[in-house]
Amino acid sequence: MTANVSWIRFVWRCAGLSWLFLVTTAPAAMGATAAKVPSLDHVIVVIMENKNLEQVRTAPYIASLVANGASFSAYYAIAHPSQPNYLALWSGSTQGVTSNQCPLKGVPWSTENLGHLCETSGIAWRAYSEDLPVAGSADCQSSVGDYARKHAPWTNFDNLDHRNERPYTDLAADLSAGRLPSLAFVIPNNNHNTHNRRVPYGDAWLAKNLPPMIDAVGPRGIVVLTWDENDNGPTNRILTVVAGGPVKRGFVSAREVNHFTLLRTICEALALAPPALSAREAPITDIWKGPMVSPGDSSPRSSRP
Repeated sequence: MTANVSWIRFVWRCAGLSWLFLVTTAPAAMGATAAKVPSLDHVIVVIMENKNLEQVRTAPYIASLVANGASFSAYYAIAHPSQPNYLALWSGSTQGVTSNQCPLKGVPWSTENLGHLCETSGIAWRAYSEDLPVAGSADCQSSVGDYARKHAPWTNFDNLDHRNERPYTDLAADLSAGRLPSLAFVIPNNNHNTHNRRVPYGDAWLAKNLPPMIDAVGPRGIVVLTWDENDNGPTNRILTVVAGGPVKRGFVSAREVNHFTLLRTICEALALAPPALSAREAPITDIWKGPMVSPGDSSPRSSRP
């Protein structure tokens, strides 16, 4: 009560100044709106291998993707070599891994990860790995083809359904049947991902395989193309491109981000709690066009807080 009286006396004594302050500041405060990540129906993440941003951004198809999507001038991987980066993007932690060893010591883990988060939230997910021997395989590599388990972080956890780990050929069948999950990771084999082969080879694979994915995610979905790490350079700067209807066309974000930031953004888009170090990151908000409208709906879809 006393505090209220003191406040009234202050306003009465300084009425002119106080009213000027309220008039000039209140509209700005009321009109300020924090940028948000839109709620998305589908997110597909495609991970390539071991190339610097400068090595890949001018390849013909990749360049067209950059021109029509949103990309980053300061996106950095987490570590060297490959495996810790996949774990970081999947679970928000490298899990203490510093090598490409397979199988890893101490697995399986029960720490939080995207697969477990999706399943506990009733969200469908799948990982499609090229040359995976069979669904849910724990093999470190395939006897035929160029699959590598070090690029499949979900294999190291025991709190998710390994039946969601599928050969890449299942993606075409799922797209044809309208069964695209809300979250999908796509892992090309070690030739198509530019690990063993040069950039033009990987670019040709992307030109053939990404357009159907971009079509399939629809107006409320995105396809993220990223590299796990750069070509062992000290800065570890890589190219990451986000394609799809919700993003600004040809936009290049100057914000410094990394795999943890991307994971946080995916969690925001799918209404999942960000795990481990991704929870410390602010989500990516500058690449989005704005509120999305449902087909046949004249009102914009609200972004999740």
